[in-house]
Amino acid sequence: MERCTRRLFWFFVVLFLLLTGQLAYVQVFAAPRLNTDPSNTRAIEEQMRVERGLILSRDGVELARNVKEGMYFLRSYPQEGLAEPWLGYNSLRYGRAGVERVYNTELAGEMDALRIRNLLDIITGKPKRGADVVLSLDWEIQRAAVEALGDRTGAVVALDPATGAVLACTSYPRYDPNSLEQDWERLIADPGRPLFDRATGGLYPPGSVFKMVVAAAALQEGKVTVDSQFDDTGSYVAGGYEVANFGDQSYGVHDFAEATISSINTTYAKVGVDVGATTLARYAGAFGLGESLPWALGGKTGVFPDPGTMDTAHVAQVSFGQGQLLVSPFEMALVASGIANGGRIMAPYLVEEIRDYRGSVIEKTRPRVWRQAISEDTAAVLKDLMVRVVAEGTGTNAAISGVNVAGKTGTAEVDEGETHAWFIGFAPAEAPRVAVAVIVENAGTGGAIAAPVAKRVMETALGRR
Repeated sequence: MERCTRRLFWFFVVLFLLLTGQLAYVQVFAAPRLNTDPSNTRAIEEQMRVERGLILSRDGVELARNVKEGMYFLRSYPQEGLAEPWLGYNSLRYGRAGVERVYNTELAGEMDALRIRNLLDIITGKPKRGADVVLSLDWEIQRAAVEALGDRTGAVVALDPATGAVLACTSYPRYDPNSLEQDWERLIADPGRPLFDRATGGLYPPGSVFKMVVAAAALQEGKVTVDSQFDDTGSYVAGGYEVANFGDQSYGVHDFAEATISSINTTYAKVGVDVGATTLARYAGAFGLGESLPWALGGKTGVFPDPGTMDTAHVAQVSFGQGQLLVSPFEMALVASGIANGGRIMAPYLVEEIRDYRGSVIEKTRPRVWRQAISEDTAAVLKDLMVRVVAEGTGTNAAISGVNVAGKTGTAEVDEGETHAWFIGFAPAEAPRVAVAVIVENAGTGGAIAAPVAKRVMETALGRR
């Protein structure tokens, strides 16, 4: 009997210790994560009693503000769905998403820099208030991107190549966060996935816009120069796989510059096979493909096949942007930005400043180099080639009068439906102020469909509209 009593005693001691440990973990170590968990509606309810900070564009346009209803401060979105889905929502029922979730600590007034200020306000009888989040977004450029894409499924990203600031980012379909409560079930069931951000989370075959990465590798490794000669008969067989040009065209004798200007698949397949899978993978990585984006908003990373598993046929396909190669529109905007900025890719950012309700700056984003993808000399050669693509090649629909625009079109084949239309580029070429990436799903060719969208965005960014 005494042995049984001792066993029972120690059994309860162990249970007590386990319970104490669990409580300590939940209340101390896991508390910050649980408080910001979008499914933790109790924490959300408590925070919605606090006047939340505003979300503003860099030019002062309100994207999220508050409406007092009873004891709660509910969110109102004056621009409706024009900043969705990345702006997100702050809902008592459905939690948080996007900027509202990622920057909740700041918006809810719980960041360390605000605690002393809020404590002083409480002592003096003022209510607690969250910090305002000022985005790098330029609302005129954002509106231009939304209008240019229209109601076509796809995405547009515009960056400042010198700083990494996100100037515009849009995805379609999108939704109006003001009607989230009544539309939730419909949004969840919608096959167009309006809650999904195609700009940062969509993965697509890039088609010929990826040729700029291949060209970077070939030029920097000394495999080609712009004057290297090729002879195209309309097809090229690599490892048993036949590569053909778009529209089954044949170009005859030409140089590497012409291969880029006219987007000749057969030549790029030859060049890619010569460069090799390992080197192509290294340069894709240098441009950030497959790497996590260096910012809090996340997003999916692209996929470059394992070089060890690639045969000659697969290398040829990847070299003109097909095969088992996937990229996001945001990643391709970073590629364009890196070429524009002398081979340096700046760390992208969407939040420019955090301000208290008095307007004092608490935090400010400082531009920094994320990676040096290629040399400045190689970037200069690529820039010249991309200017010629827009001036005389497949990208003429992106041309802006009086401005040197650099760009590259892409027409990516998919398993079902029409081709995806791509365009990446920047302007002015000699002193770039904006870099863009556009994809329009199942829409046709990049030159006909995506290039005009990019033109509209670049014109607005340069004050040409």
